Amino acid sequence: MIAVPKIVLIVLLIFVVWYAVRWFNRVPPPVARRRSRASPRPQPAVEDLFSCRVCGAYVAASARGCGKADCPRPG
Repeated sequence: MIAVPKIVLIVLLIFVVWYAVRWFNRVPPPVARRRSRASPRPQPAVEDLFSCRVCGAYVAASARGCGKADCPRPG
């Protein structure tokens, strides 16, 4: 038969292991989270693409052309 002190020791050991795992997997403190939100990364610009009438390649509206010699967009 298992004695009461052994049961208490096993329960205490389980609690210590559970608490240690919880401590290692904790969420970073709020100060670090605030600091990461203070300097957001700039979002990349999104542009619509237009099909080149000559070759059918898709080119950004701000691009000079598709790179072909007979492209109608100014090079």
